[in-house]
Amino acid sequence: MARALPPSQDQEPERLPLWRLLFRVILATIIVGLLVAYSMCFQVSEGYKAVVTQFGNPIRSVHEAGLYWKWPWPIEQARQIDVRRRLHNTPYTATFTRDRRNIVLLTYVAWYVENPLLYLQSVGNREEAEKKLNGIVIHAKHQQMGQYDLSALVSTDPDQIKAEAIERDMLSDVAKEAREKFGIHVEQVGIKRIAYPEENMTAVLQQMRAERKAEAIGLRAEGDREAEAIRDTARVEREQILREGREEAGRIKGEAESEAAKIYDAAIRLDPDFFTFWMQLNALETTLKEKATLILRTDQSIFKILTDTPEPPDAPPRRPPPEAPPATDRSAAPTQAAEDTP
Repeated sequence: MARALPPSQDQEPERLPLWRLLFRVILATIIVGLLVAYSMCFQVSEGYKAVVTQFGNPIRSVHEAGLYWKWPWPIEQARQIDVRRRLHNTPYTATFTRDRRNIVLLTYVAWYVENPLLYLQSVGNREEAEKKLNGIVIHAKHQQMGQYDLSALVSTDPDQIKAEAIERDMLSDVAKEAREKFGIHVEQVGIKRIAYPEENMTAVLQQMRAERKAEAIGLRAEGDREAEAIRDTARVEREQILREGREEAGRIKGEAESEAAKIYDAAIRLDPDFFTFWMQLNALETTLKEKATLILRTDQSIFKILTDTPEPPDAPPRRPPPEAPPATDRSAAPTQAAEDTP
């Protein structure tokens, strides 16, 4: 007896419509094309540059931001490199100055990637780049500090400080080597901090004391010179003022004496007797000061104004007194002594 087959096996499989098959093929092609296109393009952001490698070997670099094309991986690969400016502090390193002083310097470096292709070939990443910069800066630091004394970094005299010149020379040495070997542009190299070993502190303090003492001596000497110049100027001005004052006083005194002489002459002409009387009074007042004692005769000319009465202008002339007869006895002649105590 024959066995009956299931109904599904007896019927032929259902075929898809042609349009649906074409749709699926086109959709798959589009998806595959998008994936291939995505793998063939890359975007460079602002602040970055890109290096395209072919089977691991750098072949070209891209410096501008935007969308670019390449062969899909694993044929070509794009590596983006950060080219923004960075600040790196080098480690503390001890170095000797020209006068054999040991100092410890902390320096800093401002840098960015200038040539991404050379940068990728020589260092590859930021950590390795900063290690290379440390070595270059330390070498330049030793070389430049060996040409300067300690006073070029630490001094109370601003004219002796040469920190800017040292930094400029270090930058010149570091920038050239970093650009040629690693594709790195170094913008600035500076000294951030200065430290001293304990054995050098005494020498540094002695040097600072000596510089401050020399500066104080110079300031005192300058002050003495200025003070002496001021005194000389004052003396000259004083003598000039005194000379002008003496000349002015002499002129005024001469004018006053001339005016007084005119007044005296007018007074004498107006009343000669009264002028004589007034002059005697002035002489008497000048002579007899406070607590003065004089013993003189009353017939002295200066005391005549006390004993003689001045005649009025219209009085007749006085007759001289008669002469006394000569004395016969010297012992009988009376003696007269005059004593006047004003």
